[in-house]
Amino acid sequence: MLFSFIFSSFLLALSPGPDNLYLTALTSKSGKFSGISFLIGLLIGCLIHTILLAFGLNTLIIQNEMIFEFIKYIGVAYLIFLSYGVYKSENSYDKFEDYKPTENFFRNLKKGIFMNLFNPKVFLFFALFFPNFLFSEILSFKVQILILGLLFILITFIVFGLIIIFSDFVHRNFSKNKNFKIFAKYFNISVLMLIALLIFFSENNITLIY
Repeated sequence: MLFSFIFSSFLLALSPGPDNLYLTALTSKSGKFSGISFLIGLLIGCLIHTILLAFGLNTLIIQNEMIFEFIKYIGVAYLIFLSYGVYKSENSYDKFEDYKPTENFFRNLKKGIFMNLFNPKVFLFFALFFPNFLFSEILSFKVQILILGLLFILITFIVFGLIIIFSDFVHRNFSKNKNFKIFAKYFNISVLMLIALLIFFSENNITLIY
């Protein structure tokens, strides 16, 4: 079961999705430092989802339609807010970020955490994917979920780390090009709005798991 979980998680991390698509866009625009800080935020979000699932809180949130809808609309609003921020920024914004690395780190860290926690589809994913790979009759449900969660986080870190390396190569070779800066800016906006639309039209059922 563990091998099946590792293989499935690896394929999921590789498959095109909102998280790795935005990670690619962000790193290509702003470099590996921004990508790494965003990835750390995503992994913290995954750890929180794992803990929620292990203690049954994830399922309670999904079963409560009002909470599910609240999370969904907060997520959409947050992504629109981020899109507007990117739109208002100058194409030379990356230079400003370089002078304030700590501020840049925490800004992207928060993005990763909030984009993960304000996406109800992630709640559905954890609740419906992880329990299929319980592997022990001795260990408790909580312990098994925590182990699976840590494995998922490790696999995501490895795969997304490779994405950051590739995207940073693009950033270092093309970021001085004015047309590329404009493209990267609007690609960021497009990805954020795409994620917002996916969340907005998400419903509390299994068919929308990605």
